[in-house]
Amino acid sequence: MENFIQVPKEDFQKFIKEYPNKLDYDVTGICDPPLGSYNDFTNGEVWPESMVAKIMLYDGSDYYDNKQPEYFIKMLAVIS
Repeated sequence: MENFIQVPKEDFQKFIKEYPNKLDYDVTGICDPPLGSYNDFTNGEVWPESMVAKIMLYDGSDYYDNKQPEYFIKMLAVIS
């Protein structure tokens, strides 16, 4: 799986909005915290290689020590 870099929410939203291919959103609940992923299946890759962006879905609760969501984009998607 490719490396991801953490970005501010605003940069993440801009990346998703401007991404050139169709993206499918999915939430994986088998991990803690749940993982939201944006996937580009246009090149035939399957999950997790299809992920171009992901969100660690912390909810700000005491359970997660008040952490807020964290946003990541795939490094190759940034430079290609």
